[in-house]
Amino acid sequence: MIWQLRIGRWKFTFTMARVTDVIGVNSRLPDGKHILMWDFDDVELRGVVKALKMQMRRYKLPRIYVLNSGADRHWMAYCFDRREWREAYGIVASTPHVDMGYLKYAAVRGHFTLRVSPKDGRKIKLVCIIPSPHPERAYVKELRSWVRYETLADGEEVRMCLLEISRNGCVVRISR
Repeated sequence: MIWQLRIGRWKFTFTMARVTDVIGVNSRLPDGKHILMWDFDDVELRGVVKALKMQMRRYKLPRIYVLNSGADRHWMAYCFDRREWREAYGIVASTPHVDMGYLKYAAVRGHFTLRVSPKDGRKIKLVCIIPSPHPERAYVKELRSWVRYETLADGEEVRMCLLEISRNGCVVRISR
């Protein structure tokens, strides 16, 4: 829930939501380059694989690991290639079906982050590896940027509560 209060030119915002703590890994490598990481929500697996194969051919990418996040039609993918941030972001952003919220946060942070720990009991599982003739140029052991963060708990909806104060009284609106 988000509460906002505006007094003159000042706006105060308060949020309230049920969250859960998870651990994630960031895409940044020690040399400043990035591996490719994708997040797909509410997409059939065949659509994800088709989109990733298209990017693999276009950018000559090494194999891609596709994982299920523990929820139906929710996927993650890793490609252990080594790219400058702008190029890595461009490749991921131009992939069909990528979650727009994921892209927004990546753009703000300057790196990708994917959850690696269970979320509300849902474990991540490897589903398939898309083969490639191109060699991997980065390695799991190079991923040294890990983060503990909060995410919305399963079933939690984003709600907004707007508090309006006028001379005649106070109005509270709750919307979804």
